Amino acid sequence: MKILSRGARGFAATLLVAFCATGTALAANAPITIYTDNYAGDEAFSRVARDLIEQHYDTQVELKTVSVGVSFLGTAHNDNSLFLAAWLPKTHADYMERVKDKVDTLGTIYNGARLGWAVPSYVPKDKLNSITDLKKPEVVDKLDGRIQGISAGAGEMQLSHKAMKSYGLDDLRLITASGPAMTAALKRAIDNHEWIVVTAWSPHWIWERFDLRYLKDPQKALGGEEHVNIIANPSIKKNRPKIAAFFSRMHFTLDQVNAMLAEANKTSYDIAAKHFIEQHPKLVKSWLGGNA
Repeated sequence: MKILSRGARGFAATLLVAFCATGTALAANAPITIYTDNYAGDEAFSRVARDLIEQHYDTQVELKTVSVGVSFLGTAHNDNSLFLAAWLPKTHADYMERVKDKVDTLGTIYNGARLGWAVPSYVPKDKLNSITDLKKPEVVDKLDGRIQGISAGAGEMQLSHKAMKSYGLDDLRLITASGPAMTAALKRAIDNHEWIVVTAWSPHWIWERFDLRYLKDPQKALGGEEHVNIIANPSIKKNRPKIAAFFSRMHFTLDQVNAMLAEANKTSYDIAAKHFIEQHPKLVKSWLGGNA
């Protein structure tokens, strides 16, 4: 075996230190990825986070739109990645169970989230006020045998399929579509004063724009009030502790989210995020801490 001289060993050690320092610096300055899943709230506050991080932490942010399942798996397996919309304890429980040992929970971005099936308020309560009423033949006829859903991989759709079985709604079909397709179907029905049931959630701009109500869910098949957590790949805490701390402080009220979504529906998510930052300087400063 060849033995290095003392000088050579010193030079090798210096190279190793320099390499490690360079690697640490590269990790510290690497772009981060925030996964989004087409959920309205997620799209809005992911843009708020992106704008603040790029402005105050000298870090580029990529927003990557994927399915909710890929959001969880991507966060678990890809360095410098986050997902800001983990609905717990029920909606995304199955996804979280798969990655819970591979991600960090940085904080709760807001409380009071809710899932449910909703109808326009002009639908008579004495005819349809509970999911149990969906078994009535006359109600099935008024709905044309359909419940309008969203994308197949959404946690709400998984729970909705279970609710269909739990309530024995054999004469109804749960229609799979995108979130925008659901809202378009809702608007068409309201424009024509027709009955419709949609898989809905709060917060969402539809509650600001339309007069709706949730159907009662006596079996709690769709869950109750939930909190929405920020999850991150462990590399965020390791390589970007200041950014991890920023996310641990980032929190919205339900009213703030609803207002931002209502504006985003009229303008865009990018504009709504920009205006939110401008309109809430004290809140933003509290999130930024020493980076304000």
